[in-house]
Amino acid sequence: TKIPKICLQENMFEDIERKKKENPGILGEAYFVGRRALLAWVNELLDEEYTKVEQMASGVAYCQILDAIFPGRVPMSKVLFKPRNDGDWVKNFRIIQKVFDKENVSKPIPIMKLIKAKYQDNLEFMQWMKNFFDVRHSGDPYDAAGRKRAALKKKKCSKSSAPPSPFKARSLARKKESKSQNGTPKKTTSTRTPPRPASGSRRPNSGSTRPTSGAKKSTGKSVRGRSNEGGINLLKQKIEEMTIQLEDQNEHIEVLEKERMFYYGKLREIEELLQSDEELEKQNILDILYRTDEEGTFETPVDDDDEIEAGEEPIDGGEATEQHKEGSAEEAEEY
Repeated sequence: TKIPKICLQENMFEDIERKKKENPGILGEAYFVGRRALLAWVNELLDEEYTKVEQMASGVAYCQILDAIFPGRVPMSKVLFKPRNDGDWVKNFRIIQKVFDKENVSKPIPIMKLIKAKYQDNLEFMQWMKNFFDVRHSGDPYDAAGRKRAALKKKKCSKSSAPPSPFKARSLARKKESKSQNGTPKKTTSTRTPPRPASGSRRPNSGSTRPTSGAKKSTGKSVRGRSNEGGINLLKQKIEEMTIQLEDQNEHIEVLEKERMFYYGKLREIEELLQSDEELEKQNILDILYRTDEEGTFETPVDDDDEIEAGEEPIDGGEATEQHKEGSAEEAEEY
């Protein structure tokens, strides 16, 4: 039996509407929910006491929210409820991404942005998660504390039942051997008289000097000390180089972030202009596009053609003014 085209079209429109609800635009209603309302919602649902949006960067709360939306689909025993570093945060977000992939949720998670614990990035993802919860949640009550206790108990049982790793097994065997050797009495070595020297051989004179062990130790220590000093100096040089590289990278990242926010603000203004009921004029969009940064936080980059290359002779003042007049006239004609 063939499915009528009307049913297929209805299903297609339903999928499109559901995807629009799950992924609203920048000016959707989900992105106008405030910080306090979001924190109150999370604390009420999970029975927690979050006070800052930046605390969501660990990913623990998102794992529990997904467990409420998709019961039984999130491996809660793998969730790190007490993360110690950024690596544990990344593991929690990877669990969330795997659940999204299994449930066909087209939402890429910006993990590297979220683990930086910045306010704006975590607020936007939190707003998206609130909207996703409102669209997908069935309305059944969720026992967050009970699910957390069950996950921790399952994790403890799996750790106790799991066989020890080969490294731990070797260390335990060595400890047992050392204990057994310390407990057993030491064997007495048999004393043997040294062989008498032959009649033709001569004994060394008592006045003959031999290098003592103390001298050997002192020379060995001095050589080691020199080698350690050389290694320490090399490490210090490497550390200085790495710190310089890190400072350069941080400065570059700050410039990129300022540039991103500068152009993002322009896009938001243009989007508000397009969605408003006012008459749209081309000059309004051009004013937004060509507006410079008033605060001076972002500087427009200089083209390489404007800089004087090394080895070239500078242009005279008269020639420069004539070239400038010709260029401005051509630009006016093109405009």
